[in-house]
Amino acid sequence: MLCNEEFSPITPSPDTRRHRITLIEALHIVLSHTYGADLNILHELVCRYDLDGFLLRQIRHSRGLRQTHFILLLSTTPSNKPVIPLLNRYCHSKNCEKSVAALIAILALRPSTAISAIALFPHRLRALDISRIITLLRRGILPIAYEPLLTSDNTNLRMLGLAIVRNFGIEIADKELQNIVVASSDEMVVREALHTLSVLGRPLGRAKIRIRLSTMEASYRRELCRHLTREGYSLAALRTIFSPAEIAHSATLLKSYKRNLEWHPTLNT
Repeated sequence: MLCNEEFSPITPSPDTRRHRITLIEALHIVLSHTYGADLNILHELVCRYDLDGFLLRQIRHSRGLRQTHFILLLSTTPSNKPVIPLLNRYCHSKNCEKSVAALIAILALRPSTAISAIALFPHRLRALDISRIITLLRRGILPIAYEPLLTSDNTNLRMLGLAIVRNFGIEIADKELQNIVVASSDEMVVREALHTLSVLGRPLGRAKIRIRLSTMEASYRRELCRHLTREGYSLAALRTIFSPAEIAHSATLLKSYKRNLEWHPTLNT
């Protein structure tokens, strides 16, 4: 139906609970992995079979994981009904899975409120949660600029900004990332910024970054050293950041057959 120019009714009509759930889940699977679907067809489909009204009734009369599943399905079911107040209530649930599902639905249905919705979110977003938001960006329904996110005081917004830079390879964000490493008081955010810089292949040997790294846990420094080795940083680049003891394993790995490094002007700067 989404591939045809003309809308054609589904036969047989999904007039049972099971058939409606099957149709909604099929829409969810298709829309979660594609972009550019004809919204007119989707609205026609939802209105014709009252899919949004059906989902709202299922959400109100369900509990636990089943309710969470129905809330997530709402994120790919276009609706003109007043669903946001209900989703806002679930967004502040103590149940993290339910809360995240409600947030994703709000972002998909009301993208213009994305920044405020994430800023007010009561839980710390996990990597999986952020990847779901990135999926919305890739589908083209959630336009968010990364610059304000990187300078935000809100941890969730800043972590999302870092994920956007990393996923879309935005190398011009180099300066903002270094500022986060140097100035942020949140250790998790600093680590995420370092990870993003390394994925982009940016130099990490600047004085202020070395000073910040010297204050971090030894176990993390060893972990970062191994990560940079895997990302393709040269031994010379590692020596500007870590002590001889910390790069001993990396030096062995770089010289062995297990790591076939190709010279890259950015990675080896």
